Parts: sequence; C-alpha cells; structure tokens
Amino acid sequence: MYGVVLHFDSKTEKIIKTLWKELSDSGISSYAYEIENRKPHITLADYSDLEESEYKELFDCYYESAPKMCLSYSTLGTFINSGALFLSPNPTKELIDFHSNYHNHFKKYSAFSNLMYHPERWIPHCTIANRLDDQKLLEALQFSTKRLESIRTEVQEISLIKIIHQNYKRIIETVISKVLI
Repeated sequence: MYGVVLHFDSKTEKIIKTLWKELSDSGISSYAYEIENRKPHITLADYSDLEESEYKELFDCYYESAPKMCLSYSTLGTFINSGALFLSPNPTKELIDFHSNYHNHFKKYSAFSNLMYHPERWIPHCTIANRLDDQKLLEALQFSTKRLESIRTEVQEISLIKIIHQNYKRIIETVISKVLI
C-alpha cells in the first residue's frame, strides 16, 4: 500500500504528536503508534500498487519546484460510521488545485487508487484517532476540543510512502520525498 502525503512544519507536527501522545496516555486512542514512523499528514492519494521506479521518476520531475502552502485548521470532524477523528484544514483554492493537479498529472495510476482520495470526493484531513467505538470517539472529540486551538501551518514536504511488514510490525517507509520551496 502506498500513499502520497503532505507534511507540515515542525511546530504543527509537534502539536499533533503531543495530542497523539496525550490520547494514548489517557487510554483513548493508540492510533499514532499502530504503525511505526507515522507522521502527521494530509493524504492526497492512496494506491494499492505502484511501479516504484517509474513513479519516482515522474514524481521527482513534477515536484522539482513546487511551492509551499499555508493552511489553517479550526475544525475537528469525523467520517460517518468510521470511528475516526480528524483535523480538517480550511479548503483553500491553493490546496484544492494542488490536489486536483496531482491527480491530473498522475492519472495513469488511477486504476490502483482509492476513490476516496479522487477529486470531487476528497475531504482533506489529518487523522487524530481512528477505529474508535462510539464512547472512545466522544472521549477523543471532547479531549481534543479542550487541548487544541486553531492551527496555522505551512505544508513543507510531499512524499510517497509505503507500509511494509517487518518483524510482525507495520512500518511506514518513505520511498521518495520533495521539500517544497
């Protein structure tokens, strides 16, 4: 499984990682620790399979000089019947265009992609907790609402990641990454 993700500045990453730790320490959600090397992110695309070397070459060229973008978060949300809690950025034209342009440029891979991340269906989000029952979802929402304030962040990097299985663990491995300028 592969994902194309946007990563944030270090201040935002620290805020979200601190919340993940507090949720785990409180026994509400261990989402952040279910897979090693998880970093806060927004997923642009999710693939069941890719030809890595071909994709990396296209990715490297396409994101040679992509600009950073600023986002604001002031909304917590959930997907219906998902047990997920997430931060949702204000959907700027810049973010929507960045996502749409990605899918247009890499459309040859759409046969392997999760429809949830396609333009017109995509809901940009950064997951805080996942696979929670109703009670834990309510606890996570209440806990997060009290701990968080609005966040202004800079998206600084785009990466292709994959989940590998090693020694009975799931680990996120970065295949290729580009710092945005």
